[in-house]
Amino acid sequence: METTNMNEHSNLNEKEMNVMSETEPVFQAQIEDETFGEEPLKEPEDISDVIMQYTVIDYSSLSREELIEKFKQLLGQSNITQHKDDFEQIKLHFYRKLKQEIDQKKKKQLESGENVEIDEEPDKLEPIFKELYDAYKEKRNEIIAEIERQKQENYKKKLEIIEKINELTTRPEALKTTMDEFRTLNEQWRNIGVVPQHLVKDLYNKYNLARDNFYNWLKLNKEARDYDLKRNLEAKLELCEKAEQLILEQDVVKAIGQLQILHERWREIGPVYPDKKEEIWERFKEATHKIHKNHQEFFQRKKEEEENNLKAKTILCEIAEEIASKTYNRYKEWEEATKQMIDLQHRWKTIGMVPRSENHAIYKRFRSALDQFFAAKKEYYEQKAEEENHNLQLKTDLCIRAEALKDSTNWKKTTQELIQLQREWEKIGPVPRKDADALWKRFRAACNEFFERKTNHFKSIETLQEENLSKKQEILNQLENFEFTDNPEEDLNKVKQLQKQWFEIGPVAEQYQEEVQKRYKQVVQKLYNNLKVDDKRKNTLSFKLRIDSLLQTPNYIEKLKIERNQIARQLHKIENDLKVLENNIGFFSKSKNAENLLTEFAKKIDEGRKQAEILKEQIQYIDNIIKQK
Repeated sequence: METTNMNEHSNLNEKEMNVMSETEPVFQAQIEDETFGEEPLKEPEDISDVIMQYTVIDYSSLSREELIEKFKQLLGQSNITQHKDDFEQIKLHFYRKLKQEIDQKKKKQLESGENVEIDEEPDKLEPIFKELYDAYKEKRNEIIAEIERQKQENYKKKLEIIEKINELTTRPEALKTTMDEFRTLNEQWRNIGVVPQHLVKDLYNKYNLARDNFYNWLKLNKEARDYDLKRNLEAKLELCEKAEQLILEQDVVKAIGQLQILHERWREIGPVYPDKKEEIWERFKEATHKIHKNHQEFFQRKKEEEENNLKAKTILCEIAEEIASKTYNRYKEWEEATKQMIDLQHRWKTIGMVPRSENHAIYKRFRSALDQFFAAKKEYYEQKAEEENHNLQLKTDLCIRAEALKDSTNWKKTTQELIQLQREWEKIGPVPRKDADALWKRFRAACNEFFERKTNHFKSIETLQEENLSKKQEILNQLENFEFTDNPEEDLNKVKQLQKQWFEIGPVAEQYQEEVQKRYKQVVQKLYNNLKVDDKRKNTLSFKLRIDSLLQTPNYIEKLKIERNQIARQLHKIENDLKVLENNIGFFSKSKNAENLLTEFAKKIDEGRKQAEILKEQIQYIDNIIKQK
């Protein structure tokens, strides 16, 4: 009973023990059956690595909770060693997803542009997974130790069988009982599991030698030997059929594993008819070749697919590097580039594996481009946050200044100042989004309040302007119909009185102002020209008339200053001319023949001094007006 249990355990773990041993290849040594003469099969040296890497389940599609549940299911099975790849893949994807979740939190922080520290709260699932993984390693180490112990036990049992076969040759010939015992020993041999790899070749050499010695010693009759050869032929034909069925197996790794078992059984079956030996061996070898070819083609296709995946991921790296190398100056540009980067990450995940030798480098290149982009984005958002806060202070100051002006009644000056504030507002950049709307409403409300008051004010004076126009037209009619008397002074006073009334009347509508002022200037100029007064008086009246006209125009202060400067230049020229004339009189006074010339110089000096006095009076008149304004 104990032997049976051990055999069942051996059969269950036969493939598995080869896979688990890191120092042993997956396949046994080349088949060398010196007794039967079959040609040895050669297997790929790296087939163990291929099987170790092969993953049947796509663990990348499972969540971390699902990965833990899958790990528990595998750990609950009695034979965990055959799932080594599954355990390691689950571990790889569990920690990859953990890192992705942490990176996702960081990415959200970068996209939000806020300086918020990520909460480093311990992950709740990682301790659970570590505990499961430690349990797996402990259980796996126990199984491996048990497997190694069992291999040694199997080796001892097979040595005992060889010894028993050798003992059969020392007994008296008894065909039936000896043959039955020999077959029983061979059946026991097949039911015993694998042995340490380094002892396989020597063990099978001893086993084959013991069988050969038994057949030679037994001197079986032709009928018994033919029966044994026929049974061996049928067993090997069955192995050929099973090998040929494996050619159609879609799972090439599974097919290779099953083929290994078939080769183990082929090795244990005795010889066949000599005329069938080559034929049956070629058939089995042909099926083996096709299975290996399928295996090689599968991994060749896998290699080509990985190369194509590498090309695709290289293109994604180039696109990501191009996006990361550009300069973006607006939020909209950053958001558009961010969408492109996220789309590249999604596309990256849809592309399969690349060659293992390139996996780290290509991922590092892609990750580097992403890090460069998001670091630049973070720096931009931080800089913009500082600028927006500064702009917030500037615009808040404009709001305060606008609110201080909103109640002003100095319509012209305040209008210019508010327009200037609006221009300054437009030049200032954006403020934080949460403050933008309220701040703009505050500024606009202050401006609108003033301009609404201004509009209402000027609507109220339209009627007054019409009345002023009517009054000024009445004065114009009086001036145009003025009749002179024999008393010039009285006439002058009447004209001045009408002028005084004119200036006391307020402004008229802008569209009539130029016409009315021109008419007024013409009629007054005509009256002064017709007054019976001396030229000096007329000039003085004409000058004051011109100055009074300037007072009715926009920016009259500036125009008065221009008029004063012109008079000052004229005065300066006259004073220089007077100096020259006075010098000339001193020079020519020594000459006896310059009497007429000196008289002319004296006349010019007298006229110049009179003109200079008039100009000084005009300058003084303008200065008094400017001071009063």
